[in-house]
Amino acid sequence: MMRPVTKEEIRAIQLELLDDVHTFCSRHNLRYSLCGGTMLGAVRHHGYIPWDDDIDLMMLRQDYDRFIKEYAGEKNEVVDLSRIETCEEQFIKVSRKGTIMKDVLMGRELFGVNIDIFPIDGMPEDFRPYTATLQNLHQTVKTICPRYKSATRHKLYWYLRHCAKGLFQDSEKRTLALKSQLNATVRQHLPEQSPLSTVIFGDFVIYPFPTSVFEVYDDILFEGKNYRCIQERDLYLSTVYGNYMQLPPVEKRVSHHHYDAYIEE
Repeated sequence: MMRPVTKEEIRAIQLELLDDVHTFCSRHNLRYSLCGGTMLGAVRHHGYIPWDDDIDLMMLRQDYDRFIKEYAGEKNEVVDLSRIETCEEQFIKVSRKGTIMKDVLMGRELFGVNIDIFPIDGMPEDFRPYTATLQNLHQTVKTICPRYKSATRHKLYWYLRHCAKGLFQDSEKRTLALKSQLNATVRQHLPEQSPLSTVIFGDFVIYPFPTSVFEVYDDILFEGKNYRCIQERDLYLSTVYGNYMQLPPVEKRVSHHHYDAYIEE
């Protein structure tokens, strides 16, 4: 039997996942860092951004690949979205077994309560043609993906769009083929062999950084515990968020996720 999970319980599960990943990485000499809104929350709020509800991490590609192969949590599992044909994303999630999330706007099941882990990939010095290639590939994936996740329109719109796609193409096979091509493209440039590196988030906005940004780590406080984070936090956050210490307008202090979570009892 599944029962609803409160926001406080979701955060508690996410922090347990973070603790488990931190412990595993420490034992196996894998580098990881808080990233995105989680790094911003740690710097500005010493924990979650008050209206946020997820945890984001990043790993250098070689550590990321090792983590996928070697991580085995008793209560948790790795979900590799690059191998799933019904979503556009390329990163992994560490998900709690026995839980599930449901998209309240689109009426579909997602994954268990989870945290996101993004790979850090290298980039060539002349990065603009390269990023254009990646973004074009990703846009094609979004266009044909059978169940594109965006909840910016009513779920009936996405249902009708999904039905229309099925009339004209085998979307799931094409999605996997394109995601495989995208994965092969980003692996052409390893961080340790590249002047620039980047973290490609789910929205595929690409910020080029000097690779040195991702080479030195230290501890940062998040929800009362120390976790690993790149030292070049100011450069990273100012590039991604601008004046990151300034709070957004009140009307924008809302979660960008729309789901209900459940747990087995």
